[in-house]
Amino acid sequence: MRKILFALLGAATLFTVLPASAEPRREDRREERREDRRREERREERHEERREERREERRDEHRDRLHPYEAPPAVRVERHEERRGYTWVNGRWDWRDGNYVWVGGHHERERRGYRWREPRWETRNGVYVAVDGGWYAPGPSAAPPALREERFEARHGFLWVRGRWDWRDGQWAWTPGHYERERAGYIYREPRWEQRNGEYVSVDGTWTVAP
Repeated sequence: MRKILFALLGAATLFTVLPASAEPRREDRREERREDRRREERREERHEERREERREERRDEHRDRLHPYEAPPAVRVERHEERRGYTWVNGRWDWRDGNYVWVGGHHERERRGYRWREPRWETRNGVYVAVDGGWYAPGPSAAPPALREERFEARHGFLWVRGRWDWRDGQWAWTPGHYERERAGYIYREPRWEQRNGEYVSVDGTWTVAP
């Protein structure tokens, strides 16, 4: 009889203990799943960081191929014969596929009233950028004549802009004055000629905000 009683008490104890011990195990499993998700998220973050690093490396490589970070070598001295009616254009360094490559000089047929501007390299935002050469019309080396006196009548709401000297086909040409409609809060700065590098350069007139 006692054996039967003890067996029944043991079974009752087992039934009462099992639910209590099962709950921590379920919580442990949930925590393990949460930890697995966190580890997976961290792995994905590391993968994304590595992908971004590779993309940045490719962008840097692309930039290196587009523009150099160092100045080009010294320009080579090239021998050439003078040709009547032609201008000698000296060779230059080009940037191709991440390397400087020398391009030999050549003759260009002269253009009356124009001069040849040699190509050059300029630094912009930390990189070297090639500026092509080309023909340009040089400005005058002497100052323009004195402005002509013009007669005009005041007109309400309009501003008289004086005439000016322009440089056309290698000589000074007069452009008569005209009226400009006034702009509230603005003043008009007249055109002018400025001397730069031994030449006179025209600066157009413009409206600017009144001080």
